[in-house]
Amino acid sequence: MGGLSFLVFAAHMLVSGRYGYFVDELYYIACSKHLAWGYVDQPPMIAVITWLERMTLGESLPALHFLPAVAAGLCVLLTGFIARELGARRFGIVLACVCVMFAPIYLGLDSLLTMNVFEPLFWMGAALIALKIFNGASQKWWLLFGIVCGVGLLNKHSMLFFGFGLFAGLLLTRQRKQLASPWIWLGGLIALLIFLPNLMWEVSRHFPTVELLRNVQASGRNEEMGPLKFLVIQAVIFNPLTCPVWIAGLVELLRDREGRGWRVLGITYVVIMICMLTMHGRMYYPAPAYGMLFAGGGVAFERWLAAIRNGRWMRPAYVAVIVVTGVLMAPFAYFPILTVEQYITYANFWHYEPPRLETHRMGPLPQIYADQFGWKEMAQLVADVS
Repeated sequence: MGGLSFLVFAAHMLVSGRYGYFVDELYYIACSKHLAWGYVDQPPMIAVITWLERMTLGESLPALHFLPAVAAGLCVLLTGFIARELGARRFGIVLACVCVMFAPIYLGLDSLLTMNVFEPLFWMGAALIALKIFNGASQKWWLLFGIVCGVGLLNKHSMLFFGFGLFAGLLLTRQRKQLASPWIWLGGLIALLIFLPNLMWEVSRHFPTVELLRNVQASGRNEEMGPLKFLVIQAVIFNPLTCPVWIAGLVELLRDREGRGWRVLGITYVVIMICMLTMHGRMYYPAPAYGMLFAGGGVAFERWLAAIRNGRWMRPAYVAVIVVTGVLMAPFAYFPILTVEQYITYANFWHYEPPRLETHRMGPLPQIYADQFGWKEMAQLVADVS
């Protein structure tokens, strides 16, 4: 797992300076020069992370992309740990990790400095802790769970969806017995106390972040998707060839053959998806939850292929197919391995355009790529006028 994690980190660092600053990265740099307990667009953690990188590494693109690359590697590592906690052996762990490594949505999000790159660390970190408790770890681990969730809320408020889903999973399964422990409530209190400064900032300003989200939704800026299209795009952004893995993982978690509490995580994902579909979330909003599905899928595929007489050769073959298709899809995943000219040629060859996030009229480059160009020219134009 450590080797695969390092490969992901190294790959992101190799392309970390290929394009320009992403639009949000410039905003985070500005926020890091005015640290506060909250901002209209996000909680404070991303500004603190940007400040830390600026103070220690500088403002270059490789410097700003260093911690996101570390987070990308840790996401793979956490997936492997969850798979191992579920009982997977070598193949199941490798399959789960490779699915995460070459998932287009992760390749793209993890190549930029945004809240989204750190989000899976908190969701999957909390999932791993819950699994350990279900497997017999001390109830005091709920305190660590609370810390992870509290810091996760300071990174992005969507941590609430994971917490709500997990709470629903506890209520709807035999693991509701966990609610009788004082440690889980102490963990919740710790999460609240960590989140409290940002919550007070929001309350004192009449929840500007909620108002912003409502205004964005009302403006029609985001690409609208019906439930069916939203679910189909989930298959696309995680590589269609890995669909059997995460779907099998969801089934594995929901079935919970031995009654070990896995169903809680399956229900957590289902609740998150229901929230996203009813609230018209962006296609990548549920992405942090898929690590645990791939881990569960690793367990299922390991068992199935072991039962097939000639299943041994199918293991490396399937992993190889995922790797090859992941590499082919990487340019469309906003992983900048090609120059602009090479990307345009590549996209024209395949006659493919990545799913749109917003309704802007675009040129030959998709939005995430296009938003990394033109800032130097704009700054120079302003300087010339002033």
